[in-house]
Amino acid sequence: MSRTRQILIVVLPLFLVAAVELLFRLGAWEPVAEPRSHAGRSIEVKRSLLSASLSKLDFVTLGSSRPEYGLDHELIADAARKHGMVHANLSMPGTHWMTIGVLSDWLEQHHPEIEGGVIALSVQDLAWYGNGYYELGIVQPFRTASEDAWVAAHVPFEASKIESFGSRLALFAWREDIRAFLSDPFSRLNRIRKKSARDETERLFQKFELPGNMCKWHVATLASCDAVEAAVESLPGLRSQCSQIRTTLASRQDYARLRRESPEPEFMVRTRELVQGQLRSIQWPRRPIVILMPTARIWRSDANADGLHQWALDVLQPLASDGTIQLIDATNFFDSRGAEECLYFGDFYHQSVLGRNVFSEWLIPRVSDVLYAPAQHPAP
Repeated sequence: MSRTRQILIVVLPLFLVAAVELLFRLGAWEPVAEPRSHAGRSIEVKRSLLSASLSKLDFVTLGSSRPEYGLDHELIADAARKHGMVHANLSMPGTHWMTIGVLSDWLEQHHPEIEGGVIALSVQDLAWYGNGYYELGIVQPFRTASEDAWVAAHVPFEASKIESFGSRLALFAWREDIRAFLSDPFSRLNRIRKKSARDETERLFQKFELPGNMCKWHVATLASCDAVEAAVESLPGLRSQCSQIRTTLASRQDYARLRRESPEPEFMVRTRELVQGQLRSIQWPRRPIVILMPTARIWRSDANADGLHQWALDVLQPLASDGTIQLIDATNFFDSRGAEECLYFGDFYHQSVLGRNVFSEWLIPRVSDVLYAPAQHPAP
């Protein structure tokens, strides 16, 4: 065998892999990605943001499924519209600080006209610097090579865990989606066709609703999960959430104790640095409003570690004090509303329609004063 042929045998496969990796990084798979997946929802948001019908974008809401269901995005858009401005909802299930960073960088490149916005998460999102491997799917449609280090800081590469390979290679970030497509391509293409028939920008200004409430099960203690798991008629989604709550309980940290340690544990130092660094790096003319969303009591009593709420404030309050952000802590919002907490939640994570309406009625005037009337509240 000639030396040239030997070189080709080694080099050609590497070249092909590199070429495919480049195609995936450039978005070649996005047209056939599963619309219901985390990546699919990101692609829907991305297409809306790139739509020719979106002539300008003044403000955005970034966050997880908590603000997706917990804020009335139609009313927020209407409030901005009264001032001649456009406020779009970009919140997506699973969003954590890695997504906030990648998406805000992407917006800086594609919508530099943005004036400011809302970042809405919860105290649980300050518990750790990452949110699991599945967040790689959320950021994939928005990430570029310049974000590789940021992604790896939240989802470190581990040679023994194939799920982590997506932090370095787009091929692996799409691995499960490709496998699912090959198993049933026609159903996938039919879902994509139906999705594409919608108004491209509709998703940016609509409200999301979670029907019903939790008064059959309640949301205060783990006894609620005992009832859910014992009942034949309970919904699979609630059973899954109870499993997550118990997993959280089994691994929870004692933040009240850890906050007093010197030096702080490495994961707390890393969380603080990444969150504060991200919020300081956002280049909006008006300081971001960071909202800690209302949280059901089960997370604040049984599932969450002691001191987590105060740890979240330890991370965010210095940024509020120096004018980098405006902080609205609504974690305990429904404790003083004068009705049973279960009325305000549709499951263990998300607000019901009533909870969304009550919270939005309180919140929107405060957001409007800061974002849409800058003369009254100048940015630092």
